[in-house]
Amino acid sequence: MTTQPPEKISNTLVNALTRLSLGAGMRRSMQFSRRYPSGAFGLVLIVAVIVFVSTAGMLTPFESHRTIAPKAMAPFSRDFDGAMMWLGSDELGRDVFTRLQHGGRTSLVIGLLAPLLGTAMGTLLGIASAYRGGVVDLLVQRLVDVMISLPGIVLSMAVILALGFSLWAVIVALSINGVGGAARVVRSHALSQSQMEYVDAARALGASDWRIVLKHLLPNSMAVSLVLFTVGVGAAIVAEAGLSFLGLGVQPPTPSWGNMLTFAQNSFRFGPHIAIIPGLTISFVVLAINLLGDTLRDALDPHLRGRD
Repeated sequence: MTTQPPEKISNTLVNALTRLSLGAGMRRSMQFSRRYPSGAFGLVLIVAVIVFVSTAGMLTPFESHRTIAPKAMAPFSRDFDGAMMWLGSDELGRDVFTRLQHGGRTSLVIGLLAPLLGTAMGTLLGIASAYRGGVVDLLVQRLVDVMISLPGIVLSMAVILALGFSLWAVIVALSINGVGGAARVVRSHALSQSQMEYVDAARALGASDWRIVLKHLLPNSMAVSLVLFTVGVGAAIVAEAGLSFLGLGVQPPTPSWGNMLTFAQNSFRFGPHIAIIPGLTISFVVLAINLLGDTLRDALDPHLRGRD
């Protein structure tokens, strides 16, 4: 009876485990697609957009700020050197396809970081307000009331004017804009969780307040925070487009989907594609994110999880 060397046995085990994990992943993906088709569609769109913006600079020979055509030209036109411009050129003769890729990077960075920071701060505020109660709860909720009562666009404009016109100023402004709503929702959820038996049991066993918050309330609030973050991504992308329309968004020469729409408003009749293409891109991305957010809400809600 021959024995196999240890290296061959380990390679065989690794290959078998890989096949099992891939097979299990495929089965879970198929089950998710059958149960939540809209969420699967949204996830596919989001992955496609991420791949699209990740390949910026690889699919075209152009630079996002370089003029390559004499004016706004229709899709499938050619530049000075005869190279194909798949989506045409904008009002300054820059390649729309290239700017759409680079602008997508900027818009997705804003769309991911702004709600991530805002939801994180709102989650901590909401949990602290619900758990401490009393004067802390009163002060935090009055602060939240003030933040919610202010128009979001006005609050964002004030923060950007205070911090200066930069990408990080836009991210900070939009993240502050989302703190109030996240804190209000998480507080409602944490209030119900703080009255549960497991919190009383942890307190009876001598657990400190920090341990109860970090080990129990915070993990049990992650599902709510995840849904808030997902919905906030689309809202942040649209908000950045609105700020760019007012001249307070990402400043040129850095492209974003929002300022591409802004610069196209005066050249629409010369090239409608300049506004239509980034506008449709924003619409599809926000739709995909909202579909995924609704699916996550249904999948993570224990009251809805068992319904088919």
